[in-house]
Amino acid sequence: MKKNLVVKIMLVVLGIALTTTIFYGSITSYLTAKSFSTYLEREKGAREESLAEWAAISYSSIGWDLVYYLRPTGGRGGRGMMMHGTPLNQERIIIADQTGTVRYDSEGLKELLSPDELVQATPIVVAAKTIGYVTIETPATSKIAALRESFTTSLKTVSWISSAFAALLALLFGFILSYDLIKRIKLLNNATTRLINGDLETSVPVIGDDELAQLAEAFNKMVLKLAANNRARQNLFNDVAHELRTPLSILRGNLEAMQLGVVEPTTARIASLNDELIRLTSLVRELQEIGLAEAGELQLNLATENLADLLSDLKLIFEPEAEAKGIQLNFSYPNLQINVDKNRLRQVLINIISNALRYTENGLIELKVDELADNLLFTLTNTGPQILEDDLEHLFDRFYKADASRTRGKSGSGLGLAIAKAYVEAHEGQISVRNVSDGVQFSFSISKNIVKNSHVTSDN
Repeated sequence: MKKNLVVKIMLVVLGIALTTTIFYGSITSYLTAKSFSTYLEREKGAREESLAEWAAISYSSIGWDLVYYLRPTGGRGGRGMMMHGTPLNQERIIIADQTGTVRYDSEGLKELLSPDELVQATPIVVAAKTIGYVTIETPATSKIAALRESFTTSLKTVSWISSAFAALLALLFGFILSYDLIKRIKLLNNATTRLINGDLETSVPVIGDDELAQLAEAFNKMVLKLAANNRARQNLFNDVAHELRTPLSILRGNLEAMQLGVVEPTTARIASLNDELIRLTSLVRELQEIGLAEAGELQLNLATENLADLLSDLKLIFEPEAEAKGIQLNFSYPNLQINVDKNRLRQVLINIISNALRYTENGLIELKVDELADNLLFTLTNTGPQILEDDLEHLFDRFYKADASRTRGKSGSGLGLAIAKAYVEAHEGQISVRNVSDGVQFSFSISKNIVKNSHVTSDN
């Protein structure tokens, strides 16, 4: 049976809590016991030093008869004394001379201290000479020992209870955090399932600003992109079908009419049909070029070309049409050698200049080429109507019609700017379009390979 994510997270949190509890409880208990033991040892040492000091003073006056003051009133052996107002009953006191011979044992059991016991005992020093040793022991059956054991046990119990309480808090916070985490993951999982089933309008609420929120935001952007790509694919099929339908219908209608003898296969009619075939072939070729470029498989025929020669030839081509429409055509560019695919760069310029001529009347078209550090920047500005802001980002899409006036009769196949974009990107460049104060401006960049520098200005 599969465990859901909540169970897995809770098991992990529980495992961490238990491990932490055991580790923390063990360490705390060990350190507490060790610290308390150290405290008892120091306390024992302090009391032994106090007793040794009393014994040294007494020895200076009465010698070893001092032991009689340690016995209960008038008796030998037994347990307990009153020294400096401090009760020592419940503890075993042993005093020995410098040889280890026991002079006093409150239990009356020991006669000689071993060398190891002498090392652990506190010396009695008189006139800078050790005359004996004192040691205090707490019998395991005494009340003091029982109290000490009870105190140690209580400290350990408190440590374990604190650890268990911390573990319960960790479980509680882990459950709260995991609930929120699982809730958001489920939302993302459900949206992914809907997306798999073809729902391109699904989305995930973006909650917070953490990594899951970023993931949800990225998912929503991906869905929007998929929806846009799906619409573009459907539009492409429709547009391709539309663009192919017209020339095919013309060809079919004329061929059927010729077969039926309705019309004569004259030279002019055959030439007209050939024009349709050429346009149809060009459309298919353009689509193929765009497809290759988008797949990164378009092969460029790079060669060293003179930019001035290329642009001066283009200016000659467009001058008649510009003059006929009352358009001033200005080209400004550096005279340098560049490493490009001449035919495709020429096609880019033809497409955007033709587009500018199409929408300019009695105005100005200006092409300016600027030399940057690693690139050449081509900027074409034309006066005339501006493009709607909603259309700007789609202007380089295949078959995109910016407005009703951009009909097939006016804008050709609808692939010119898409091809321009594909060729520019094949040269590792970028192309963009924006509205300016009195018209529209196209800009694109390509990498350069400069051999010599000068500047040419050509105004019409």
